[in-house]
Amino acid sequence: MSLLLSAQVARAELQKAALEQGRADYRLKLIKIVCAVLLGVCFWYSVPYYLPLKVDPDPLKAAANEAQAYEGNFSRQVAMPIVLVIATFMLWRLPKRGRFGGPLMFVAIGYVAWSFASFGWSEDPAITGKRLVVFGIDAFFAYVIARVYSNLEIALWGFLATGTVAMISFYVDWLQEGIFQPFNPDYRFTGVMTANYQAMNLLVCTLCGLTLCMRRPEWRSRLFPFLAFILALLFFTRARMGAFICLGLVVIMFTRMTKRQMRPADRAMLLLASVMIAVPGLILVLGRNAKGAATDIFMMGRTDTQNTSSLSNRAPLWSELMESVEEKPWLGFGYEAFWEPKRVEKVSADQGWMVPHAHNTFLDQTLSLGVVGALLYAGMMVGALVIAWKRYRRTRSESDMLPAVLLTWLVLTSLAESTPLDPYLPSMFVYISVVKMCMREGSEAESDLGLGPKDIIGGIPLQPTAANGRRYPALAGDRS
Repeated sequence: MSLLLSAQVARAELQKAALEQGRADYRLKLIKIVCAVLLGVCFWYSVPYYLPLKVDPDPLKAAANEAQAYEGNFSRQVAMPIVLVIATFMLWRLPKRGRFGGPLMFVAIGYVAWSFASFGWSEDPAITGKRLVVFGIDAFFAYVIARVYSNLEIALWGFLATGTVAMISFYVDWLQEGIFQPFNPDYRFTGVMTANYQAMNLLVCTLCGLTLCMRRPEWRSRLFPFLAFILALLFFTRARMGAFICLGLVVIMFTRMTKRQMRPADRAMLLLASVMIAVPGLILVLGRNAKGAATDIFMMGRTDTQNTSSLSNRAPLWSELMESVEEKPWLGFGYEAFWEPKRVEKVSADQGWMVPHAHNTFLDQTLSLGVVGALLYAGMMVGALVIAWKRYRRTRSESDMLPAVLLTWLVLTSLAESTPLDPYLPSMFVYISVVKMCMREGSEAESDLGLGPKDIIGGIPLQPTAANGRRYPALAGDRS
């Protein structure tokens, strides 16, 4: 009789423990979801986006408006402290993932330290000080998200956040402004940001969406039509570099998906169908004029072919900016001190178009932090890229593939656009991946012990880990 009672008591205790674990998991997941939504709203107001985007045709006025928006925008001044508060709350309340170590961590620390040290020699300490505050919040945010979110959770967040911005942009161009003209070669899809930045937003949405499709194959019937729509919008931005990089990365991810999730016969049928569609189209296009067809493909329908030889006016800009680099080659002008409002207006006037940055991240880093800072930045980004692909080659996991493709995109895009660590959520996901690459390989696995094969949002780890330190009694309802 006593054995029977003991068994019943033990069963009741197990049921109670399972119920408490379920409640703790629910609370943890709810905190992650609510924080992601709040942060997405904060980043919307911190960029800032424009609803709708209207660029003054006068480059001097456009440059002045751009500088003013980033210099004294009230929404950014409110949003960034809120981001800091939410990130601090997440670091306090949520389980920590991974353990840091390796050479890349010291390179990243060196880059951050050099950026803050540049305040000492900045040409304009007031601007550098304000922008270093934002830089510090961004760096802390990237650290926190890397410590508390998995790559799959980041993929889900990235897909929903960037997809929402894409749909708002489509609403603006199609309904609010009535300017959506996809077959007009002079039309570029913008919505709430410039076409090139819109392309970045759409590219991140596509990569995150494909990651979710690999994790949850049953979602493909719903996600593929939406991703096809996103890719069409990406084409309509007519941002050539973003579109070509996206095409290459999509091919890599889709090939991986078909190898893992399709039978050989199905893959053969898919390849045959692709060839049957592509070959006649290629013959039709090349049959009229091969050189003209190649130009049309490269220009994506744009008519500004006169700027192609100068890389869309980037080459003259880089030539002018290199003269400024020669003034302070080793230390630079101080973190983002070069792009103060008067210089933005001057460079824009010299070039004849609005120039808010160098359209090259590595050149911008050299202007801000000199050759030393640029080398630290390049070492951090390229090092993270190499580590990401090495990890993916060893694991072949969709969660490890996402940082690899994101880092590939940003490193290549940085050659023609400025994508520093700033409050722009699509590029922020890449810098979060940099922090992930500073962690020891495999150190996050113990945080996913309770994650099912198709789960995306993780709950309380099955066991306390060295990184977590405790069982989070506040989440489990035990406040003793």
